[in-house]
Amino acid sequence: MIRKMSTLLISLTFLAVGASAFDFGGHIGYYDNDVKKGYLGVDAMFPIGMFAIAPNIDYTKSHGAGLWWGAADLLLRFPQRGGPSFWVGAGPTYYYVTNYSEGSSGYSRPGLVVSAQEESTIKEWGWDVNGGIGFGGTLRPYITARYNKIKEYKAGGVAVGIRFGH
Repeated sequence: MIRKMSTLLISLTFLAVGASAFDFGGHIGYYDNDVKKGYLGVDAMFPIGMFAIAPNIDYTKSHGAGLWWGAADLLLRFPQRGGPSFWVGAGPTYYYVTNYSEGSSGYSRPGLVVSAQEESTIKEWGWDVNGGIGFGGTLRPYITARYNKIKEYKAGGVAVGIRFGH
């Protein structure tokens, strides 16, 4: 499944690069709900008129488990001349948890007992919605809010970051 998602993200990247210039950056944030941890992430934004394709990856580690979210969102952008720009969007999210059997039962499926022989990863598809505000300049800081939903698992959070490029 990781291979399929990587292929999709790479394909979308080349498609969007051919359409116009792109931005890339990194962010740091905090997820509430079922996570209650800080996280790090990287993202890109490939503008296509008033829309953009925005792949991103977020990561945190908690109780021995590595939690990953990979998303490919379609954004609706509201650029402003001489001021901040805004966006809202949504898209599919791939949720990947490693080592949940090593004392991280809070990140496995509720009621699931994992034996030593079972695989210690969770791989699930879900969705996310997000919005944000970005500021102009050479280094473009931004603030974003996101809500991820994967089956019974949810994580809402906010992040601040910096974009480079275009």
